[in-house]
Amino acid sequence: MLTVPDTTTGLKPEFIPTVDKIYRQICNLQPGTKVLIITDSRTPRHVVTVFMGMAMAMGAVVSVSENVLASSPADQPAFEWNPMVVAAAREADLIVDMAVGYAPFMAEAVERGAQIMSPGDGTGGHHIEESLIRTVLHTDLESLRREAIYLGGVFTKASELRMTSEEGSDFTLKIAGLNGIASHEFLWDYEKKQKILDWSALPPAAPGIVLPKFAGDGVVVVDGFILYSNLHEFPGSPLFFTFEKGRLVDIKGNDGVLVGRLTHWLDGIKEDTGRLGPVHFNLGLNANARLNEHPEFERVRGAVTMGMGDSSLMNRMWSRNPIETVTSEVHWDFVVMRPTIRLDGNVICDRGIVPDYKG
Repeated sequence: MLTVPDTTTGLKPEFIPTVDKIYRQICNLQPGTKVLIITDSRTPRHVVTVFMGMAMAMGAVVSVSENVLASSPADQPAFEWNPMVVAAAREADLIVDMAVGYAPFMAEAVERGAQIMSPGDGTGGHHIEESLIRTVLHTDLESLRREAIYLGGVFTKASELRMTSEEGSDFTLKIAGLNGIASHEFLWDYEKKQKILDWSALPPAAPGIVLPKFAGDGVVVVDGFILYSNLHEFPGSPLFFTFEKGRLVDIKGNDGVLVGRLTHWLDGIKEDTGRLGPVHFNLGLNANARLNEHPEFERVRGAVTMGMGDSSLMNRMWSRNPIETVTSEVHWDFVVMRPTIRLDGNVICDRGIVPDYKG
């Protein structure tokens, strides 16, 4: 069920070693690195202060840019960003993003060689401190990294993905020739001593695949929540999404309010691009992640998150696969809690349970 994270107005001491772990283990932050922290009024100031102070203590050159409160995560692709924030991003080696998410200027930063680490997938928020303590500090990131790399490789080798559920899902994706993504969120490989990722959205991990336009057929029964418009809605009863060739063609369910509101919102999106998808498919692996408004909902172990709408910015920032992408003013997500996932017939998740990784 949806959980409300603990929030306080004061700094939790555990947050200091959490940020230290992020900078050292995930970012490999080095002296002299130009760090830009982008934030807005959603995120408590003491959270920003810790990210700034820890970077300073490690010898980085740090600046903070507070943006005007932006739109909801679903509306990120179409938002007009402050030109002063855009200008500052051109100078940064590492952007700590707690306000933006998907944006053209962030994609441009990645393409010129900068790296982005997002502690909240671009939205920050009052919940970020508690969520990161639980899902980063109190999590074995190395074990999670190795499991994510393994499953990313399994996705790469597969030709067909089939997802079913006891609730009624039966959905198929043809994925031959597509590269799986580990989504372990490490910006560098500390064993090989080299940069391996451009963009990291914490917490780890959610291996999966970025999909081309018009991929996917069948029925998905959504029994987790749905992020759309400016809402995180948990359905009173499951919703049934029917897909034909990568387009959402029908929404049904007994939660008439949610069905009606979601349908009305999709009807208002230009060229009906909000119904195109899924554009990504990810399997959560973090046993400490919960369902709440922090993007940790995408990392809940055994749950699947599927994204809809824009994939053009995501592909530039994240996967860079040579695929046809979707350009839309929105990007929204939904969660399936108890999926059974087969890759070429081999089960990697059984009714929401991912086997313990032994590698």
